[in-house]
Order: sequence, then structure tokens, then C-alpha cells
Amino acid sequence: MSTLTATRTKAGATPRDLAVTALILGIAAVLWFGWGQAQPPSGWALPLNIGTFVAIAVAIGAGGVVARFRRGATAMADQRARRGYGITVGVEVAACGLGAVGLGLAGRSAYIAPWILLVVGVHFVPLGRLFGSVDLVWAGFALSAVAIAGAVTGVVSGVAPSAVTGAFGGLVCIACAAVGLRRALRRRP
Repeated sequence: MSTLTATRTKAGATPRDLAVTALILGIAAVLWFGWGQAQPPSGWALPLNIGTFVAIAVAIGAGGVVARFRRGATAMADQRARRGYGITVGVEVAACGLGAVGLGLAGRSAYIAPWILLVVGVHFVPLGRLFGSVDLVWAGFALSAVAIAGAVTGVVSGVAPSAVTGAFGGLVCIACAAVGLRRALRRRP
């Protein structure tokens, strides 16, 4: 185990890793709020638009913090961490793609959004461990729960699963981005 990995495991994620994660989650929130606008129920358009603009602001703020910490310590300096990250993201992309194709071929394309959110949520669990971020693990559980709720809502009501996963997946992402950004600023190197 490298010194960085040992330090990160005891102290949590580095400020740079927290800021990069906040940036990624801010961008993800924008995308999820956008997907939620595919078939939103009446009255959801304004909150989804507001969420999008707030997510953009958080992502821009996180981008500034990333630039400030660009030379700071990061888990990605460790070759094993980079390999673990690559494998985790590779499995995520393959699962998203295969699931989306399978759902499309089965005539269940309305459930692609919940599937992708579920895969994203599940992949946050090993990434949280990799980056020493308990918040990322909790985000993974919350996103997985939203994905399941979106699929169930699609089955039992007329609300599109993409509306539920988009709106609430965006909320989870933006909340976690804001928390990560706050923690990055508190742990200045």
C-alpha cells in the first residue's frame, strides 16, 4: 500500500479528489435533470430547470476548486488505484450499454434511465472505497434506491421512469457534489 493510499484510508479523500468528484457529480446532475425533462409530469419542468442551473453553478464552482488543487495529492497517483478505477468504470460502461441494448430490444426502453442510474449507483460503492469517500458510497446507495423507485413508479403509475430517475438522481448528485465541494474547501492542502 502506498503512502498516499494509507493516508487517504485514514483521513478520507484528498481535497483534490473531493473537488474532482464534486465536478463530476455536478455535471452528472445536469445530465440527470436533463433526462428527467424527457417526459416530465405537469409542473415538473420548472424545478428540473432550476436544478439544472444550480447543478451548472456547482459544477463551475467545483471546476475552480479543481484548478486550485490541481497539484494536490490524489488517489489516482497510485497505479493500483488507477487500474481499479479503470476496471470499475469499464465494467460500468459495459453494463450500461448492454442493459440499454437489452431493454431496447425487449421493448422496455422506458426503463433504460433507471437501469443506467442503478449501474451508476452500484459503481459508486467501489469508487467510494477506492477514493476513501464514505459520501460516495452513500450516494451509490441513494442513487440505487432512486433507480428502483423510478422503475417501480413506471410500473404502477403513468409517470415516466426517466422523470423520477432524472429529477431525484439529479438531486442526489447535486447534494453530494455540494457536500464534497464543502469538504474539499475545509481540507485545503
